[in-house]
Amino acid sequence: MRVLFRALLILLKLPLASLFWLAVNVRHVLYAHKILKQHEFKIPVICVGNLAVGGTGKTPHVQLLLQLLLLHSEGIKVATLSRGYRRKSVGFCYVEQSSAACEVGDEPLQIKRRFPQATVAVCKNRALGIKKIIEDNPEVKAVVLDDAFQHRRVKAGLSIVLTTCDNLATKDYMLPLGRLRDSANQLHRAEMVVVTKCPHNLKPIDFNVLEKNLKIRPYQYLYFTTCTYGSMVHLATGKPVAALDAKSVIALAGIANPQPFFDRLKERYPLAQTLRFADHHCFSARDLKRLAQAMQRHSGSVVVTTEKDAMRLMDAGMSDELKSKIYYQPIDTQFLNNGQQCFIQKTLSYVRKNKRIGHLH
Repeated sequence: MRVLFRALLILLKLPLASLFWLAVNVRHVLYAHKILKQHEFKIPVICVGNLAVGGTGKTPHVQLLLQLLLLHSEGIKVATLSRGYRRKSVGFCYVEQSSAACEVGDEPLQIKRRFPQATVAVCKNRALGIKKIIEDNPEVKAVVLDDAFQHRRVKAGLSIVLTTCDNLATKDYMLPLGRLRDSANQLHRAEMVVVTKCPHNLKPIDFNVLEKNLKIRPYQYLYFTTCTYGSMVHLATGKPVAALDAKSVIALAGIANPQPFFDRLKERYPLAQTLRFADHHCFSARDLKRLAQAMQRHSGSVVVTTEKDAMRLMDAGMSDELKSKIYYQPIDTQFLNNGQQCFIQKTLSYVRKNKRIGHLH
């Protein structure tokens, strides 16, 4: 019965997925034939995106790029621009460390608090956003676009597409049948393809199989990354802690794919309960009550959440007592297969080619 229901569901979703695929590809054809206009800019524009609906690790990779450019020996002044998904504000907006996640978006706020020296902005119209950044900040030498591969209005000089190791874009299907929001045949537009969330112990044959499945072209560079975890950070004080002093942990996550986060916590601590919310979920008073009740049931527990969720929890109006028992887990990115040096070299090479920063040669 379950198999029959699943087959019926696939049959119902298939026409919708086909129509979505057709609409997406017609749009790409219009851009390819210059019927729809693309905007180019005189400074380097690096686009970080994916073909699926979230969960590929874009934010850690944007942070990696910012770290690479800001901490380079020449100290390249860089800005990042994103849509600011599910924010309440409209139009163009700069993100400050004191901004609220509900006004600017959780991911832009996370980036700004990680890199206060970077210019961080949100704008649904990416072309307008870049123009505004350049006008207001003539010292900016490069712009990193967060989650903009499918937004063809801006012609990026360097496109980096992410796909997860356990669900390659070339093995997935269009919405609503699968998780793709853009056609897998658009992968060829990217100069760099990054397979994210890889196991640490990938073997040489695994790298070869992944490359073959992705149908990497001769002009493309393929990289593999894995997640690394920093020290837990206390939400109330913002200070890292070496270890949690608790009997057990209540895991809370409102991200696209929380299972790896839950699995990681389970390896290190007794997991009393997991609380799942939708991606970018705006926490309400009812959610906080549910969290407080979970802590009462599991006496001696603390709450551990993701860094992105922490940005939204700080806006939720929780009590000081509840905040004092919450920690978040920062996540970073590490290259596998000796890919880091090549990635750095190719990225900096692109940025240096721009005339406005020719002194970096």
